[in-house]
Amino acid sequence: MTGMIAINMVRQLPLRDGDGNVRVVVETPGGSRVKYKYVESLGVFAWSRLLPPGVVFPFDYGFLPGTTSGDGDALDAIVWAEQPTQSGVVVPARVIGALRVEQQRDGGPVKRNDRILVVPVLDPNEQTPRDVTDVPGGVLTELERFFVASLDGTGKVIQLRGWADAMEAEGLVIAAEGAFNAG
Repeated sequence: MTGMIAINMVRQLPLRDGDGNVRVVVETPGGSRVKYKYVESLGVFAWSRLLPPGVVFPFDYGFLPGTTSGDGDALDAIVWAEQPTQSGVVVPARVIGALRVEQQRDGGPVKRNDRILVVPVLDPNEQTPRDVTDVPGGVLTELERFFVASLDGTGKVIQLRGWADAMEAEGLVIAAEGAFNAG
């Protein structure tokens, strides 16, 4: 592969594009029962685990590059869009909210592991929401149920602490960017 340059999507891909939109690196496409995870050291997307029967990702799921969340990984993001993409796609998006999550693994310490909710900026739908309050309640309930059900059998216990609006969610992104830059 002469002439190709590999990019580490966590360390080198900027969080924001030239228009100030966040970038989301899709790990797992919507509709998948398999959770994929980006393996930074290898620069690949790998099979992480199989979700419980009947549980699939409702929308594309991935991370915001150049961020570090409370669990030490990049900040998680879910892309609310009509069509799924595929692993490795980078979606320019607008932050519209966040699900506040506290997570504990096998009786260990409780850590924040929020999920940022975004919408693609290139969506031609003029009704694209600007804030989580614009999202139908059924969608938010589906996301909450998904995050609880998807962790069944993993040894992780989560507590959902409600939805943050766009302004608070943007603050979470800025804090996670600061933690990444400090780390």
